[in-house]
Amino acid sequence: MRHYEIVFLVHPDQSEQVPGMVERYTSAVSSGGGSVHRLEDWGRRQLAYPINKIHKAHYILMNIECNKIVLDELNSTFRYNDAILRSMVLKRSEAITSESAIMSHENVEKAEREMRESRALSKAKQDQDMGEISVPHSKNETLNQDPPDKTQTLSEQLMDADSTRDKGEFDG
Repeated sequence: MRHYEIVFLVHPDQSEQVPGMVERYTSAVSSGGGSVHRLEDWGRRQLAYPINKIHKAHYILMNIECNKIVLDELNSTFRYNDAILRSMVLKRSEAITSESAIMSHENVEKAEREMRESRALSKAKQDQDMGEISVPHSKNETLNQDPPDKTQTLSEQLMDADSTRDKGEFDG
């Protein structure tokens, strides 16, 4: 049996049917004596160019091991299914089981986003517990700012100077 990598794009209106489609294709591979080494649902993504006036599609990646008969069956299924916009089958020399670059990049971004959100929530909770949230009560209170701190970077000092100039406090 040979190893193949299959990517197919599903019409965005048919995104709800993707799990059923994937189940049918994996069962077809399994019933033919093959195996699925990797299955990734990349979700709905922007297309590089429109296909039939459609700008987004649902991407699915499969790495399988099967014989020629099963592969031909999958190709004909892809060809005659109106919900599948495009499909591509690549022959591979070995089974690929590791996570794809797209999925690993998304997982890193998701972890970073969750970390930022948790930091922001903990800081907000800390500030709320400490009672350090101060809201200026008058216009004079916001205009009376301290001189620039020596520990500020040059860009921070320039931003402070720009903000005071915009408020009309700059004499230069």
